[in-house]
Amino acid sequence: MKRTPHHMNCSIAHTLDVVGDPWTLLIVRDALFGVNRFDDFRRSLDIPRATLSSRLDTLVEHGVMERRQYQDRPERHEYVLTEKGRDLRHVMVSMLQWGDEWSALPEPPVTLIDADTGDEIEPVYVDRRSGRPLEDLKVTRRFNV
Repeated sequence: MKRTPHHMNCSIAHTLDVVGDPWTLLIVRDALFGVNRFDDFRRSLDIPRATLSSRLDTLVEHGVMERRQYQDRPERHEYVLTEKGRDLRHVMVSMLQWGDEWSALPEPPVTLIDADTGDEIEPVYVDRRSGRPLEDLKVTRRFNV
């Protein structure tokens, strides 16, 4: 699955090496919403067993998920997001918002809800230092050598 040339100094390219496959992102999406067992991923995604197994192995290998045994006979495992995996929540919410805005769907298929209050949420990204919304900032970059 590795595609990034070793000389490429780009965080986005290296991120894509781990989660750049569509099946992988859908597995992470489901895990963020509580799916953690192989058969449940299969049912939710209608993904081929070999593909699911391969993607889960990659996520475990890169420390995005942990494989935990939950049953002895037969031996069964669940896949739990690590802190590194849970940090993908921001990426997934951004993709959801982009898809809601730009996909050809007549309306958004899901609404994000605060699990504690039941209220709808509308996430925004802000600059931590200034508190200004990201869309209000003119962003450029500086290369750190």
